[in-house]
Amino acid sequence: MVRVIILGGGFGGVRTALDLGKKIGKTAEIALIDRNNYHLFTPSLYEVASVCDIAEDPFSVALKKTISVPFADIFEGKNINFVQAEVDNVNLASQVLKTKGGHELCYDYLVIALGSQASDFNTPGVKEYAYQFKTIDDALMIHRKTDELLDSLAAGQRQAPLTFLICGAGFTGVELAAEIACRVRRAARRRKIKGRPLRIYLFEAAPRILPYVSDKEREIISNRLTKLGVAIMSGSAIESVGDSFVKLKNGQTVSGDMVVWTAGVKPSESLKSINGLELTSGGKISVGEHLHLAKFKNVFAVGDSIEFIDHKTQKPIPAVAYLAIDHGKIAARNIINSIRGEELKIHRPSYEYWVTPVGGKYSLAHLGRGITISGFWGWIARELVDLRYLKSILPLGKALSIFAREYLMFRRGNM
Repeated sequence: MVRVIILGGGFGGVRTALDLGKKIGKTAEIALIDRNNYHLFTPSLYEVASVCDIAEDPFSVALKKTISVPFADIFEGKNINFVQAEVDNVNLASQVLKTKGGHELCYDYLVIALGSQASDFNTPGVKEYAYQFKTIDDALMIHRKTDELLDSLAAGQRQAPLTFLICGAGFTGVELAAEIACRVRRAARRRKIKGRPLRIYLFEAAPRILPYVSDKEREIISNRLTKLGVAIMSGSAIESVGDSFVKLKNGQTVSGDMVVWTAGVKPSESLKSINGLELTSGGKISVGEHLHLAKFKNVFAVGDSIEFIDHKTQKPIPAVAYLAIDHGKIAARNIINSIRGEELKIHRPSYEYWVTPVGGKYSLAHLGRGITISGFWGWIARELVDLRYLKSILPLGKALSIFAREYLMFRRGNM
């Protein structure tokens, strides 16, 4: 019986497992390994960081449940084994994997879906002073710190406006800045804080934010951010970070109450534990058009950890969830085709459809062919995208339950 092991339970890993389980689950042994027992729905991390007016919960159980989907629910009734473990090392030549618990697993096909982690680009002070924004614990820390700042402002212990310094104006930084702006405004009204409660600086080293979107879409997003009180600092490369300031390479220093780092990610450090894996200068896995390694045709890689050059643009594709899902589909299809001796499918990345929230009940939806919807109807599109994804990995009842819980927790109070 063919043995397939998938390392990592992010968007790409879960999609690979589900597609394989559906097509060859009865004739193959399929296992997904992850250090956590849940799949994290990262597109809603910004909601956790900015949610307000929730019941006291010292362990944040309710918040965690809104975006953490247990693998037990995803793989229930499927021909997929979930193994909660950390990988100690993998030998690609001998096709053997060892966990830190001492277990040894052999495979015929391996899918590397280990994702990414926050990168500080060796910028002084980031590790010591900035709040990271990559995991659920990071989001919870930002949420708690924002609460502390609002409490001190309401008590007169701090002067308005609060100043947030968000470093990195990709989709993550844009979404977080917009939602924090809405959240603080709502909280300030409820706490009867007078005057301007908040100022947000959004720093970007490049000449413009969001290089993958059109000029028209960038203008819509920029106007929305400006309306929310977010100052976009394009062309502002950061030299260093302190506990209450950001120093730019042009010599300017901007002071603030909180520094959040959303400037980028790098491949998982776990890739270093894979013997025989050749990485690019940026630490990523170089894959060809079929998403397998050049030297190991039985090893596929998907998601944030890969470097895949789009033949249309001749540039590396961005690390975003919807592309990781596509990777998972291609990897699963090609493993099946390889087992059957059929021709492998080529990955042709598409950027036709994406949605980004920009604070409250406002999103921008790119629907392809030059069609863009912004505002409330863009937000509706975002809700439907989230529900569609949950339905793709869960039974309908459980998908609706999580969606409803998320709506009641995050969306009901949105502006």
